[in-house]
Order: sequence, then C-alpha cells, then structure tokens
Amino acid sequence: MQSPVRLAFAIAAALLLSSCWWVGPPFYKGDPAHAGPVRPGAYKVDLLGDGKPAHLYRIAWEPDGTILTTPLRPRKDEESSRVIMARFAATGRDLWIVQDMPDEDKAEVSYGLAELRGDVLWLSPVIDCDTTADIVRAAGGEVEEPATTNVEDADVAPAANSTQAEPAAGSKPSGGATCHFRDRASLERALRAYVATNPPFPERIRLKRIGD
Repeated sequence: MQSPVRLAFAIAAALLLSSCWWVGPPFYKGDPAHAGPVRPGAYKVDLLGDGKPAHLYRIAWEPDGTILTTPLRPRKDEESSRVIMARFAATGRDLWIVQDMPDEDKAEVSYGLAELRGDVLWLSPVIDCDTTADIVRAAGGEVEEPATTNVEDADVAPAANSTQAEPAAGSKPSGGATCHFRDRASLERALRAYVATNPPFPERIRLKRIGD
C-alpha cells in the first residue's frame, strides 16, 4: 500500500483504528480515456507534513481504466497498486470518487474522495462512518453498529419486551460503525451531502511531473 493513494489509505487507516468507513460493492469501472485527475507519467511525490523524503512513481492509465502506480525506485514493502477514480461531476468541483480495488476475499470496497488543486492532490481516501452516520441514513445507506463487548465478562441481559440485548454495565463497543451502500444512487446522494459540509481532506500529496 505504497502508491500515493494507497499510502494515504494506510495513513488514514492508522488514524481511524477506532472506526470504519463507507463501503459497498464496486459500483464504478475505470474510464481508459480519462482515468483520473493525475495525467500519466513519472512523478516525484511528497506526502505533505510527514517529514519524509519524496518518493518516485510512474502513474499509468490502464486499458481497463484503472490507475496503476509503480515505484520507480522501490523501497522496503513498496509494490505496484491499482485503484479506480470516477469523476464526481455533480458537485460543481473537480472532485473524484476513489474506489479501492476489490480483493478476491471481500465483496465490498471502501470509498473516498480526491481533488486536484494545482500540483497538490487533496485526499480523503476513506470516509469515517461514525461522524457521518446521519448523512448515510438520510441518503438510503445502512449503518452497522459495532458489536458490544463486556469488559467485565458479565452476562448481557435482554431488555424487557425486546428481542435485542442491552449492553451490561462496564461494556464498550468493540469498534466503530460501518456504513454500507447497496446501490450507487445512495452512495452518490451521501457524497453530495457530505461534500456540502465542507469536510477537511486529511491528506495532501504534492506531485511534480519529472518525465513521461
């Protein structure tokens, strides 16, 4: 996970260990004629604010419209990666939906946003579910609350007249909520509402083109 986008995914994951994100089936296919906001070529890539040396990558638009990012001078644990970016034109800004590539062992992918401002790619590579649950529900998405774990190993007693279990004293959620979208329309309604809140994009990646 060391391409510009994948690196940001990894950092965001580290920052959001207590919660989960917006997920759904892979709704988008890449456009080979316009696969993303960054033109193909070789780039010097700086993740702003991390205090580390720049990385060198080649960005290519594949025939199927996915974006292939390959390290030019691989460092430890660096490898090529692929994502899909789909233009989100309904916002009136140059925003792109970031769709993680599906793995064979999972049915859902994560969703985020990107916007190119000059030579800096602003990224919200994943969107936190806990802080956006109301937006998701209003758009027709589903919010899966985390399971509750009793820290004192006490029994969980059912509430009166209810088939649901009430958390016992001393219990705590085992993780953050996950926001699920079953169709593209509900995801895009939620994205429009989310963008309208002017959320901060946590990652900023400076791109300097150094060759074809």
